[in-house]
Amino acid sequence: MEKYEVWSINWGIGLLLLSLVSGCQSSPEKQYFVLTTMPSQMVSGSIALEHDIGIGPIDVAEYLHFTQLMYQLDDGSLQRFANSYWAEPLEQGISRVMSINLSQGDRRRNLVLFPWRANNTPQYSIKIKVTSLNRDGNNARLNANWELTNNSLHQTLAKQNFIAVTNAGSTAAELVSAYSNLLTQLAKEIEKSLPQNSD
Repeated sequence: MEKYEVWSINWGIGLLLLSLVSGCQSSPEKQYFVLTTMPSQMVSGSIALEHDIGIGPIDVAEYLHFTQLMYQLDDGSLQRFANSYWAEPLEQGISRVMSINLSQGDRRRNLVLFPWRANNTPQYSIKIKVTSLNRDGNNARLNANWELTNNSLHQTLAKQNFIAVTNAGSTAAELVSAYSNLLTQLAKEIEKSLPQNSD
């Protein structure tokens, strides 16, 4: 092989590597988001856990299973936020923030996340089905059914549909914050039906 041909091949490989490197450098960095809880009102210190309350199962609409942040448009199509992703499955995020929010209502509560063992079923459990968590114009909207059950008595204590709306902002971060706010409102609504003394 002549020197010219070797130089041409090396030059071509160099251009290819350069284009790959520059392409990687120009790709926008992915952003990952998690739902957040209400500001804590609890003081520091330990307290004995007395009341077992289960959170779950959490059921979310199928379109909410995407890892990328999506919202549904009026025509039924899905719009995505570029480079914006959930850092955890949404049902797990909802379970996590609901347990923290509800623990703030009574620090003696031992919030148990579904699934739990059959021989360790909490006395009370809260089942949540999110039928819609979506951007609606300039607003974010939550539509969810929830059910509070006394597992030891196999009795439904409360069963309600919850709808709430809040400002969505324009960015992915603002939308996630709006979703977190809606879940805080849901926790406050469920709080009203929780036994204050789970005896």
